[in-house]
Amino acid sequence: MQTGHVGAEYVEYVLRHKRGLTPQPPPLRLGNDALDRISLPEPDLSIYDPLPPEAMTRDPGTPPKDDPSGESST
Repeated sequence: MQTGHVGAEYVEYVLRHKRGLTPQPPPLRLGNDALDRISLPEPDLSIYDPLPPEAMTRDPGTPPKDDPSGESST
């Protein structure tokens, strides 16, 4: 590799493992042409941006006491 040329396997390794990229699965085919033609747009998640954040709980409280038989009470 002194010339700086790399193979396709190395490029794939870099893209998948070092950058965390994974190949996309093929589209699901149901066998029904009408159903296979259905295409939905990506959802618009920006509608959740103006919602106020909920306060996080730092203390979840006391854990439930276990039953003497060894089973949890929940």
